[in-house]
Amino acid sequence: MAHPARSITLSDGTRIAYHEVGSGDPAIIFIHGAYSNRRGFGNQEAYFSPNHRCVAVDLRGHGDSDKPDQLLTMEQHGHDVAELIRHLGLDRPVLVGQSMGGQVVISVAAFYPDLVKAVASLDSPSNIPGWHQRFHGPYDHLMTPDGPFRKTLIAFLSAAYLPTDHPSRLGQMAERLAEVPDHVILNSWAGKVDYDPTDVLRAVECPYLYIDCGQPDIDLDLLRELCPQVVVGKTVGAGHKALQDVPDQINAMLDRFIAHAEGIAAEMVRTGGVFRYNFPEV
Repeated sequence: MAHPARSITLSDGTRIAYHEVGSGDPAIIFIHGAYSNRRGFGNQEAYFSPNHRCVAVDLRGHGDSDKPDQLLTMEQHGHDVAELIRHLGLDRPVLVGQSMGGQVVISVAAFYPDLVKAVASLDSPSNIPGWHQRFHGPYDHLMTPDGPFRKTLIAFLSAAYLPTDHPSRLGQMAERLAEVPDHVILNSWAGKVDYDPTDVLRAVECPYLYIDCGQPDIDLDLLRELCPQVVVGKTVGAGHKALQDVPDQINAMLDRFIAHAEGIAAEMVRTGGVFRYNFPEV
């Protein structure tokens, strides 16, 4: 179901679009990944809207939002989402970000801790220091205005799909990316070339759910070292489009996390990242 777009004008004059459905606290803000838009969370909106106010946003440069020709950084996206939270008068919502949206949600939590109840990132390996440089870095020289940047991007993104993923995902990728202007692709990529989430993660104090969907070389020990309250979930048989392919798995993890975020975070700190039965002494 398509929801009508609304918009706000940010303090720098940029207009960003969003839609919302449902009611109830805490509100949930859904944040898409790079080169995408707010329309990818339909399964989550249907599941959570009976009990939560659900807001999905188009980040600047994406979807129905303005597309200024400027560097698109995680910090800037974070500031934009914070403005949206204040504009809508939301009381400490939960932020859920997919892929690059995961970098956005931890940015909001780090820079605006009083605005956020909890955050969740879905298949967001760049949230782990060093991952971006190891896996994005080798393609940087091709992601330039005079390089084969669209072909390169399709090849890079294709690696994030598993054999079990719905076959239409890869087939539709070029068509989906054709709707994204060249300058948005280049500015989004360039905005992450030097991205390092280390200080951001250290500043995140709220409960944090990281859902892994099969990305390589995920250093969870480093993630826990920087953010001891993080709890890790993993999808079964689904890659980068797990939101659409296995919404039952994603929704169940999000639902449990949202309902028990503080307790889960405290248990992660107490045990070093695992749930443990507490048997009585004999």
